Amino acid sequence: MSLDKKRTLSKELTTSNQDIYTAPPSFSGNINSIIVTNASSSSVTFSLDWYQATSTSYFTIAETVNMVANSIIQITEYPLFLEKNDKIRGLASANSAITVTVAAEEMFEPNK
Repeated sequence: MSLDKKRTLSKELTTSNQDIYTAPPSFSGNINSIIVTNASSSSVTFSLDWYQATSTSYFTIAETVNMVANSIIQITEYPLFLEKNDKIRGLASANSAITVTVAAEEMFEPNK
């Protein structure tokens, strides 16, 4: 039986950085899609970054991107490859306006 799995997760962003997706221990994760929506009636900005656990470093994916009211964008055109404990996190300029949806494939790697 395969322990690999596909997951879709969503997080409504706040004005403080928060984790959206973390690759679990003993798994690597392929982020196949990141969709960002602004459901508010105002323009709002958002930022996303990727945390690489092995180097304890953050890398920018999107920085202070302006989204007009009631809009949607897709960030990824190809997978982002994450190792165990790597994560995607984000924040927005207003609470409860921006939702980020991540589609991930997780592959079991017990020896990593």
